[in-house]
Amino acid sequence: MPGEDVARRALVTGATGFVGSALVRRLVADGWSVDALVRSPDASLPAGVAPQVIPDDADDLVALVVDRAPSHCFHLATAFRGVHTPADIAPMIEANLGFGTALAEAASRVPGIRFVNTGTVWQHYDAAPYSPVSLYAATKQAFTDVLVFYAEVEGLAVHTLELMDTYGPNDPRAKLIPFLLRAGADGTKVDMTEGTQLIDLVHVDDAVGALLATAAAPPGHTYGARGDGAITLRELVERFQAATGLALDVRWGARPARPREMLRPWMTADPPPGWSPSVRLDDGLRALRSPADD
Repeated sequence: MPGEDVARRALVTGATGFVGSALVRRLVADGWSVDALVRSPDASLPAGVAPQVIPDDADDLVALVVDRAPSHCFHLATAFRGVHTPADIAPMIEANLGFGTALAEAASRVPGIRFVNTGTVWQHYDAAPYSPVSLYAATKQAFTDVLVFYAEVEGLAVHTLELMDTYGPNDPRAKLIPFLLRAGADGTKVDMTEGTQLIDLVHVDDAVGALLATAAAPPGHTYGARGDGAITLRELVERFQAATGLALDVRWGARPARPREMLRPWMTADPPPGWSPSVRLDDGLRALRSPADD
């Protein structure tokens, strides 16, 4: 539309998710025009974000994306399963591969667009260049391979950021840190594995900063966003208790490990140019509790 800064128009998938909602809030605050591709017109979005309902037909999706003509497409939508069941296969393939491919097809029709894809450290079991921890990680790699076609054949500017596990305030996901916060507040027992697997947490604000830095970096590269460095689950629990003041009743070894736990430091791509984490783990954990929690 006349008068809009087309150089700062973002189309975002996954905008109702934890990292996605933080990203769109940051984009709006920075003066971007932001459209969110959503499944429902009633999706809860931050102020200033325009919902765009995802069409059922791929041709209609192409028409919608071309009409919005974004300068950047941030693709964060995903279907995550740590350990899948047979019923999870079709939804994961559709969300992580089918929808992403249709979106890349649409984006390739918009001149000058930058397509920012999000990968996962789970694509690098045992520090391998590629070895999937889970079927979820395999679907993420499959989409990365699809993007090679769109980059090499269709000329799409592809930027990929591989994220570690993320955390931050008001996280609604069924993830480790929210689970520990609830357990500490309720005094419930916490059943854990032996706790030797490695974890590297990235604060949600740093994840958003890494996404923006990746979008500004040269295309055709994979970057990585990491936090303070990999620590064992046992050390994380200790630091969580010290930072939050919550005492956890942990039963180590009470649950079996997953078949492919991350037990070695993983291969991590270089960070995007100009980016480094700003939230130290202990500070980020400490900030998760407000005075009202005491």
